[in-house]
Amino acid sequence: MKIEHSRDTVALYHAVHASEDFDQTAYNLLRLIRMAQQKCPGRKRTLFLDIEGHRNGEGGFDQDMLELQTKFMTEFLLQFLTRAVTPLVTIGNPRPQSDDLPDELNVVSLDDRGKKPSDEALGGPPKS
Repeated sequence: MKIEHSRDTVALYHAVHASEDFDQTAYNLLRLIRMAQQKCPGRKRTLFLDIEGHRNGEGGFDQDMLELQTKFMTEFLLQFLTRAVTPLVTIGNPRPQSDDLPDELNVVSLDDRGKKPSDEALGGPPKS
């Protein structure tokens, strides 16, 4: 994780390691945004995301990283950014970025067969 800033903007960088799962990455990204907000309040934030590994048999992204770059990014994380640059897409936030970050985030995951959900709060590091 890395934060660089100028007078008006903050560049956030995170490389997702092959050993990081969706929950760990979501926690790390939210923590990175919170650190940038505390260090540089009011500045426009742009996230640059790299992903190591996390490929499926066809060479595309695995389910965790596909979900992270699509639904999680567009439906949740983008509201706290001005722009996000990921391996799949570059997305601009059409609204002003929010500085109202949640204190915790509950992620619900279902196994492949859709059996029972398990909740994990991201108020602290994910449990492995």
